[in-house]
Amino acid sequence: MLKRVSGAFLTGNGRSRDWLQLLAPSAEELAQAAASLGVPEPFLRRRLEDKPARPFVREQGFLALQFTVPHHHAPHSSTFDLLSLTLLLVPGHCVTLSNEPVRFLDALLDPAAPRKRWELVLQIIHEIARRYVSMSRDVGQELVDVEKELRRAQRVHVIYRALEVNDRLLDLDLGLLQLEHLLEELRPWLPQDSAEFREYYEDSRIELRQAREQVDTEQETINSMLNAYTYVVNNNVNNIFKFMAALIILATIPLFIPGAMAMNVDLGRIPDWPYAFVAITGGLIVVELSTAFVFYRIGWLRLR
Repeated sequence: MLKRVSGAFLTGNGRSRDWLQLLAPSAEELAQAAASLGVPEPFLRRRLEDKPARPFVREQGFLALQFTVPHHHAPHSSTFDLLSLTLLLVPGHCVTLSNEPVRFLDALLDPAAPRKRWELVLQIIHEIARRYVSMSRDVGQELVDVEKELRRAQRVHVIYRALEVNDRLLDLDLGLLQLEHLLEELRPWLPQDSAEFREYYEDSRIELRQAREQVDTEQETINSMLNAYTYVVNNNVNNIFKFMAALIILATIPLFIPGAMAMNVDLGRIPDWPYAFVAITGGLIVVELSTAFVFYRIGWLRLR
């Protein structure tokens, strides 16, 4: 879709300029936009691909900024997609390029209340940073649920869920690193004599720092939780092996009698003694109980 909104933002000297929105454009729309803007069509096509791209590109005639915007699958859900958004600043136009709609752009690029160019850029960064903060909190809440489920169930599928949460935290961390790099690249281009722009810039940095701290904390939590779970699993496996070894030893003791009877040795008067069976069985029971008691005291017969 190719959409033009007149008077959506202002230049530094207050002149009105248009917003050109390229949303999942067709090949014809992309070629038309490239010809009218003076931007190479292959450059625009690469920005639509889901591949790593330089967040800050300055070429003759245009300036390109690449953002990674988190998008919830559902309200207050910890699952999300990372949408690629390219902002092009060319003479006379502000161009946004993406495969999916970015909801907050309609509010920021409003002809009824146009913003200046760099104020617009900082507001976009600020809005994205706010979404990262919200997303990291939702992922952190899911992490709390995973930890509770691990303590209760200790099942393999919970581990897979925890690993998926960790992957989402890594995605958030990479997106925040990209935003921080972009913000540092933009610093020399911002008006140095405007207190308003400096305030926008500092607010964006604070939001990014808060999001990074939240994500880093959640990553440390999930790593500690997985390490603790690994220790518990290893300890349980050791206890199971000890338990099985104790059962095997207890089951082997009664086999001593038929083994002795099968040997070619003289058993004396034991075969003719009328109480031999009772004595041997009683002795085996005493040995079994004594061995089981010893194993229980040292913890081999307790699964904990």
